[in-house]
Amino acid sequence: MTLTLLHLRPDVGGLARAATRRGLLPPGGDPGYALHAALAALFGAAAPRPFVLREAHDGPELLGYTATPPGEIETLASLPPTGDGADLARSLRPESVAARLMPAVWAPDQRLGFTVRVRPVVRTRPEGRNGPHREHDAFAHLRRSATDAEPMPRRDDIYRDWLARILVRDGAAVLESAALIAYRGTRVLRRPVAGEGRRPAVIEGPDATLAGVLAVKNPEVFSRLLARGVGRHCGFGFGMLLLAPPGRPAC
Repeated sequence: MTLTLLHLRPDVGGLARAATRRGLLPPGGDPGYALHAALAALFGAAAPRPFVLREAHDGPELLGYTATPPGEIETLASLPPTGDGADLARSLRPESVAARLMPAVWAPDQRLGFTVRVRPVVRTRPEGRNGPHREHDAFAHLRRSATDAEPMPRRDDIYRDWLARILVRDGAAVLESAALIAYRGTRVLRRPVAGEGRRPAVIEGPDATLAGVLAVKNPEVFSRLLARGVGRHCGFGFGMLLLAPPGRPAC
């Protein structure tokens, strides 16, 4: 699978102003929905998913994975933004784009350091299989179901187990170690599933960053996991596995 790592230096203030005018940024909330819209305005179907916005030593940076080759990404970024989302696209500072290919082949049992920002949630359907689903913080959900006779679970352990289950699914990778290095609750915008014409709704939930070491088991499945992202909300700033040799900071 061909996977391109994309890098941008967005104008976060400009993005916030453009997104606020359009109602794409909840007060005091996460910019993931606004970034999703801005990336779609700039790159169209080639927009990265997953992606992450983070603070680097020299300012904000956006990293993302896309199946589009680097040359095509750079060509798209060089075109003047047009249309209804032009202001959002310009806030990404397209002139700052850089893109490079990720490794084409991963080795079985290859050990990799990682950092990943995730939305560790579980889904339930209180009204049955055909009813609407609800998302719950994996930690809070388990605490509610714990009995008085059981030891109270720790947030670190719950999120680590949640991540381990996703990595091992379909044999992609095995989690060797992980630590919760950041946590907060965030308010995000999401469009309700029932009714694409409805305005985005504000949803509160967990926002966790974990770092550790994993071992690749099935290289092909692992590549698909990178391209898909870890967990839910991968099109809105969560789920991007940043990788590096063990012992080095994930890029």
